[in-house]
Amino acid sequence: MFKKTQGIAFVSGFLVLSGLGISSSMAFQQGEVMAAFSTKNLISNELKTKLSAKNRKRSWSMRDRRALVDFYAKRDYRTIWITGGRINSRAQQVMEELINARLYGLDPKDYRLPVLSSDSEESIAGELANAELKISQAALIYMRHANGGRFDQSELSRFLDRKAKTFKASDKLSGLADAGDVIDYLIAQHPSHPQFKALMAALAKTKITTKDSARQIRIPRGPVLKYGMKHPQIALIRKRLDVPVKNGVIDPRVYDAKLETAIMAFQKSAGLKAEGVIGLKTRFALNAPKQNRYKQIIANMERWRWMPRNLGETHIRINIPEYRVRVLRNGEMMHTERVIVGKPTNKTPVFSDIMESVVFNPYWNIPQSIIWNEMHGRIPSGYEGGVRDGRMWIRQKPGPRNALGRVKFLFPNKHAVYMHDTPSRSLFNKNRRAFSHGCMRVRDPRRMAEVVLGMNGWSKGRVSDKWATTANKQIMLKTKIPVHVTYFTLWADARGTLNSFNDVYGHDNRIYAATTRGVAYAKAKFPEVRKKKIEPSMVSMDNYERRNNYQNWWFNDSSSNSYWGGRNTRSQKRRRIRVYRQRQRRKQASSDSFFSLF
Repeated sequence: MFKKTQGIAFVSGFLVLSGLGISSSMAFQQGEVMAAFSTKNLISNELKTKLSAKNRKRSWSMRDRRALVDFYAKRDYRTIWITGGRINSRAQQVMEELINARLYGLDPKDYRLPVLSSDSEESIAGELANAELKISQAALIYMRHANGGRFDQSELSRFLDRKAKTFKASDKLSGLADAGDVIDYLIAQHPSHPQFKALMAALAKTKITTKDSARQIRIPRGPVLKYGMKHPQIALIRKRLDVPVKNGVIDPRVYDAKLETAIMAFQKSAGLKAEGVIGLKTRFALNAPKQNRYKQIIANMERWRWMPRNLGETHIRINIPEYRVRVLRNGEMMHTERVIVGKPTNKTPVFSDIMESVVFNPYWNIPQSIIWNEMHGRIPSGYEGGVRDGRMWIRQKPGPRNALGRVKFLFPNKHAVYMHDTPSRSLFNKNRRAFSHGCMRVRDPRRMAEVVLGMNGWSKGRVSDKWATTANKQIMLKTKIPVHVTYFTLWADARGTLNSFNDVYGHDNRIYAATTRGVAYAKAKFPEVRKKKIEPSMVSMDNYERRNNYQNWWFNDSSSNSYWGGRNTRSQKRRRIRVYRQRQRRKQASSDSFFSLF
């Protein structure tokens, strides 16, 4: 191709010199075409060289490099951001959108954009090739962040376990290159959920600086203040909430109806009981630093990037900090109810799965951690238990005293958590309801069963008939329902007002720290409280044998009784302890299933 163009230029020059009708201006245009082709060819060669294996850049991750190599190889190393030896208008639009990344809760510093400064043709080709790759890489990182967040959530906490979205980097770059409007294409990478847009609007009104928090009016400790009371602190609270009196008609120290409305709205947004009474908790919320709202917004926007784009036409959503479950269809709420979630030491995990069945009058298969750390190897009355495959098992029979109540809702997952009923009703009256071992307890499980089974053709009467029985029965759902266990500490109501909920597990701090300083820093700065390790002690095993009249529970054959003898004498007990300690010393090299318990 290059030789062909050279030939055309030579013939044109010869015809001009020989006076055969081709003007000098036409020959000059041919020279421009030659120069443009030469520059374009140089840039393509530079791209090919820079993407070759011998020119790997340490600043590029392997996945970005593979995507760029694949993308440009398919295009025969033709540029998309460089036209006529300079950055084109589409590239300018992409760079402007990346600079405005803060509008979406992202950091523009994460996307390094090129700066051109050169004169010679060869160095210009090299810089233009660098600019081409930098814009593509920055756009690729931006799209990855917009689609699935800035870090792997599972690395931050094992309780953040939502499945990562598939992201085909080469396809994303191809889509951006072929898009009619690159800005619209980049905007489409962000979540389209209404709650994400509400957080964007709140972020635009929130200042990043902490100057306001230093000047913030602080409310000192004092008596409980109610409507109609008069106290000097009420004037401070008016200034804090910006509720002035009308032209001095009312004494600013009087707690009037207008201030009560503002207090109730503030309490609701802070996750408190909206009762209009100013006590210790309300004072604490009023004195909270304002800059925390910015961190809270950033953390919640990051969570929305982890959420599936399609939540399901009909789905169940459980919000842990709100202690509430909702059943939604086509965006409209069919049912909502209070729930109890896991304690900070037994966190309820954040994940999505599919509800497959409903079990009436369920058995409760007790986890090993509860068997040893709380029940100490004892089988209480009303429970069943024994040893299976070298492991102790205990389960509670169905009945009114069963810990799972009358019904449980199963969406099988690796965390072994689900929704269920409970005989303990008083805990639902508390504002903060983190009391379980990880599962979610529902206040009105019968109504939940009617809603879930109603989607599968069940009438309320049929549910009532099944509720009246005492037999254990599992109902497989023909219409499976997506379940999303979420952790949002900010939620916009119908008016667009953000309501704040208590960060019961401290995830907000971890997520914000990970977005700004990395996952390793966040894990070190905000370590999680972990469960107590399952370690059955010798006392626990002795108690098991003594209380349950079962000797040597780690054996399954009948030889155990003859081995230990029928009586539990002191010498036999010492011998048992000695053998136990010997087995403990050999447990690293042993393959006995007994040692899998420890």
